[in-house]
Amino acid sequence: MKIEEVNIVRDDEKIPVDVDDVLDLPAPQSAIYWGNRIKSLQLPRLKVGDGIEVIGFRKGFTYALLTDEPPPDENYIPPMPGEYFDIVRFEANVPIVEKRYELTFPKGKRLHSQVYNGTLYSRTSYSADSTIYAWWALDVPARRYERYRPGANDIVTKVVMSSAEDWEAKSRWFFQINENQFTVTPEIQAKVDEILKEAGVAKGSEDEKAAVLLHWVAQNIRYSGQTMGKGEGYTLHSGEMIFQQRSGVCKDIASMLVVMMRAAGMDSYAAMTMAGSRVEDMPADQFNHSVVALRKDNGSFVMYDPTWAPFYKDIWSKLETEQHFVIGTRRGEDLSSIPYSPPEESPLYVVSEVEIDNHGNLEGTLELRGDGAMDSRLRRIVSGHRRSELKAFIAGLLQPVSDRIEGITVKHGELLDFSRGMWIKIQYRISEYAMPVDTGLEFRSPMMQVTVNNRYLLRPGDYEWEDERSKDVFLYYTQLLSGEERIGLPGGYTLVEPPKAEEIDETYAYFNAGSEMKGNTLKIEQTIEIRRRQIPPDGYEGFRDAVNGAGNYAKTLFRVEKGGDR
Repeated sequence: MKIEEVNIVRDDEKIPVDVDDVLDLPAPQSAIYWGNRIKSLQLPRLKVGDGIEVIGFRKGFTYALLTDEPPPDENYIPPMPGEYFDIVRFEANVPIVEKRYELTFPKGKRLHSQVYNGTLYSRTSYSADSTIYAWWALDVPARRYERYRPGANDIVTKVVMSSAEDWEAKSRWFFQINENQFTVTPEIQAKVDEILKEAGVAKGSEDEKAAVLLHWVAQNIRYSGQTMGKGEGYTLHSGEMIFQQRSGVCKDIASMLVVMMRAAGMDSYAAMTMAGSRVEDMPADQFNHSVVALRKDNGSFVMYDPTWAPFYKDIWSKLETEQHFVIGTRRGEDLSSIPYSPPEESPLYVVSEVEIDNHGNLEGTLELRGDGAMDSRLRRIVSGHRRSELKAFIAGLLQPVSDRIEGITVKHGELLDFSRGMWIKIQYRISEYAMPVDTGLEFRSPMMQVTVNNRYLLRPGDYEWEDERSKDVFLYYTQLLSGEERIGLPGGYTLVEPPKAEEIDETYAYFNAGSEMKGNTLKIEQTIEIRRRQIPPDGYEGFRDAVNGAGNYAKTLFRVEKGGDR
């Protein structure tokens, strides 16, 4: 973008700022190195109530690596030649006095448009050879920050527009622009044959072969995006290039899997999706991620995402359920979505075995087993830490139980064994954990202290949920947390007034827990369900009550005393 004019708006006066002082600097970058730039301009001291007016010019699309001096029209090729689309948001983190968007369209060219998440002023007018569309908003307050909020596209007022005929047209364009990138070279064919043979699935089913190739691509193509030529940002690079460089962004990793699947005789295609946000039913470019679709014999598709699959058992991340996608095919495909995933598909099973002696000293083991989204969370605990760092991380995980934990040992499942869910088994001890009170001991459940106070184990845990919520809660995945704890006690102790938990069974969340004494063992059980990845404000109260109910029960003091009936 070229900055043409900057003014400070003070009362009814405009104070110009010299735009010759605009600095053009490299933008901070990490993982994706596409040569982005940032414009910086030092403003004079501002007063409360001042506004800032910026007038700029840009030509083309935001992901086409724009420059201050755009090329001649004959050199400029948009992603979909002859078509226009845009998404314009009318809210920001600062108050807006006025925001206006005007679009001049050739006469006879049709535009689809719709306003979402609010209302805007709008106008359509005509000239001899054009149609002029305008949308604007006045006196828009700053967007309030709320933790776990959805992406801005899901909650702020916006207008989505496109001249594309329908989703099928966009699907055909995506197929045509990328189809030549999927050539199977002899080197790739040899590698695919080798991978399938070593995995023992060379004569296996298509699903077995596809899963093996998915995990090979996920573990061997590093996520690192460099500028690789014309069309960067919306075209996939060739499988040959990615196989040589062994790195790329999501579209390149997807391209590698498409090619390898085709080398194995599969009918695979690239697809567009929007990770972390919905896609409105308007054929505009609302995508930020590329994935893979495998067409089966009956014409249906199975979706694969190699970018999210490193150290993950499934072929499609549970963090991407209910996500929209469009597959690029020759015939053209409509907008589709991934099905809802219930909590039981992402379980975390917790088993805690604890012994407490007469002096209150504790020795215990904590075993965590996960699947679905929780398989990924557990694997990333292990893969994300060096061996020398893992014990320190586990100590932090156990910190809500006590900051005096000693003797930690950690065992875990094989990181690259994707045939079963991940597990972690922790041994530890705590001196004087249970507090002597009169003739008894008092203590809290170590299992519940750990599980409800860590976002790795319970997504909405470790957060004081406010009384009211103005926007949706977005958690990415549903979850089942099922825990069982057995606390062994010295002989002669009895549980005094077993604490009771109120069962909370709401649309979006569930909690229940209980305890009982059998012999010298105190047994504690808990069940928590997060039933939807996105909770609207009208369901927030029930969700909050369930999560807070779990947190409150975790704070419960259990008291055992010597003597009495068991």
